[in-house]
Amino acid sequence: MRNKPFIYQINPFHKGKRLYSILRLKCPRCQEGYLFLNKNPYNLCTLDKMPKNCPVCGLDLVRETGFYYGAMMISHALTTVIAVIVHLTVFHFYGWEIAPHLIFLLSIIIGLFPVVFRMARAIWINLFVEYKPDF
Repeated sequence: MRNKPFIYQINPFHKGKRLYSILRLKCPRCQEGYLFLNKNPYNLCTLDKMPKNCPVCGLDLVRETGFYYGAMMISHALTTVIAVIVHLTVFHFYGWEIAPHLIFLLSIIIGLFPVVFRMARAIWINLFVEYKPDF
């Protein structure tokens, strides 16, 4: 049997890796079921709606009341990283002018809020559940 290429073995984006589950917003245990009821993060009515259990493996996605409060800290960290990147980019082009900073920063943070919100929840649940290919 032929061995898999070395690049495939260290690739963090294939199934079985946490990064795969986080970036695709998949169930961390089976990496098949979707974490949210609606795939469109910009449908604000269903932004935070998650199924109670994974439709594929049955993992309890709403583990306990307040489980996703920790995701707020992750969301804060992601937003801070985005803000620093936007600040450095705007500073490079405009210097210390405050108006371009605020306009770009607020528009980027507000525009990316649904994506960051869902990504933070995916990161949070991936901290507690590991991939099991048996499911």
